[in-house]
Amino acid sequence: MIRRFGVSRLLVASLCLFVSLFCLACSEDNEEDHETLSDGDTGDEDGDEPIDGDEDGDDPSDGDEEAELIDSGVRLRGEGWLRGDLHMHTTWSDGYDSVAMVISIAEYLEDPTFLAAHPEYEGNGLDFISITDHRCVDSVSDPEWTSDRLILIPGQEFGGDGHANIWGVTEFVPHDPGGDGTTLADIEAAIETANNAGGVFSINHPKDSGNSWPWDTRTHGSLEICNVRWGTGEAPFSEEVLAEWEEDHGIPASPMFKKALEEEQGQMLRFYEAMLAREMRIAVVGGSDRHGFFMIGYPTTWVKPDGEDYPGVVNGIRNRNTFISRSPVAATVEMTVDPQSGEIYEMGDDIPIGATGTSVEITLRVGRAEGGIVRLMRGSSVETDEQLMDATLGEVFAEMAIDSQDMTVTLSDVAVMPGDWFYPVVLDSLYVPGLTDEQKLAVDDISTGALAIGGENFVAFAGLFIDYMDMGVFADPTKCDPTEWNPEHLQCLPIQIGEEATTTFFVPDWIDRALNAFQDSEGGETWSMGAIGSATRFVE
Repeated sequence: MIRRFGVSRLLVASLCLFVSLFCLACSEDNEEDHETLSDGDTGDEDGDEPIDGDEDGDDPSDGDEEAELIDSGVRLRGEGWLRGDLHMHTTWSDGYDSVAMVISIAEYLEDPTFLAAHPEYEGNGLDFISITDHRCVDSVSDPEWTSDRLILIPGQEFGGDGHANIWGVTEFVPHDPGGDGTTLADIEAAIETANNAGGVFSINHPKDSGNSWPWDTRTHGSLEICNVRWGTGEAPFSEEVLAEWEEDHGIPASPMFKKALEEEQGQMLRFYEAMLAREMRIAVVGGSDRHGFFMIGYPTTWVKPDGEDYPGVVNGIRNRNTFISRSPVAATVEMTVDPQSGEIYEMGDDIPIGATGTSVEITLRVGRAEGGIVRLMRGSSVETDEQLMDATLGEVFAEMAIDSQDMTVTLSDVAVMPGDWFYPVVLDSLYVPGLTDEQKLAVDDISTGALAIGGENFVAFAGLFIDYMDMGVFADPTKCDPTEWNPEHLQCLPIQIGEEATTTFFVPDWIDRALNAFQDSEGGETWSMGAIGSATRFVE
């Protein structure tokens, strides 16, 4: 049962030249990292009775129409959840801004000037960041590594052949300690080092053509399921490219990675599901991978911390109590499970049950996504890699239309067995309500470009923003004037530290949704990715 609780050629050439140089600077050969210009019907495949629905109203007060709707982000922060960005770069590696500037950009979401233009961000700033410069931890010892507002998490981006973030470890972890090329043994040793130090080793942008992760690792703690924006990571990774990787490395690719390539759409989710199917304990995280241009916090990673200061955030990731959202003010999703044992479990938890299975109650609460849909994905584990190749991965167990800004849905009498897992996905409307026909066409163009992005078409993608940018400010960021912000265009950040100014732009939500385009293989419709939660698993 469901219960609801309810421009000129010169300007174009200038931008394209900048982006070309920017992407060249981000090549692997120059010790750089991946960067883009971006920041119902229900049922049970096991034969349970169809899920019926009755609605108690949209208001979270459940009947009190006078109650004020509390923004879900503000509420979650009050309940202990923290939000932040776990992937960014400074001038210590290949970023365009200093440590002080990067921290100032992360803090800017609470600047009075910004809040005057964007009141929806009141109480919705970031709580933590991790600077993850390539192959170094120098930011931690930088005298500018300080903030009165943010929790600063020590971080580094590991690797040259495939990238990963390491959080919570202040010592440098090499990817090629012998100087003879990275091996799987080198990577496994690095993961063990991070785990033993109480840190988290997290795979980054695994489908990035220059820095992919077909390595067969099984003890890492999390997966960067969204890098920069959702749409920009959706271009399919081909089996031909994977075969080249195997030939170059002389080893077979990860069975989980291979399994993910069986479908062209949704390969990131399939990669995650394949890990779950092989009983890996993995948290979902996101990262802006910011080098320059876009703001920090897009996407946003939410963490339920376990402890104080940065170790508490790192422990929260290790515990898999996480979800990601498109932005600090985009959709939120919560999932709790009641196995009727006297304890309520959250997203990411392992839930002990008997060998013969049981029935549970699963509750989803979704905020800020009215007009979208929420799905509960379900799958099961397999015992061997061979079985994985023939297995069905995640399937839609339940789907509900989101009819309010704070909706709670409870699924009762859900039959589960050891090895089963569930995770929630929120899909937003691609179009912000009230868009003009011209803006909808622009959204279509941008979302198409985002979904097709690859190493050879960054410049073409950048050209989509020409009509929505002040190119004079782009060329000289000291000219940024908030009194001239256009609410429908990209907006500059008026941050200066001494003589240092930043070429950084805030992307309004109507464009950001297009950058997070999600092409639905279920029905063919294009949505905007709103939020994804870490899976809850049932274990014996």
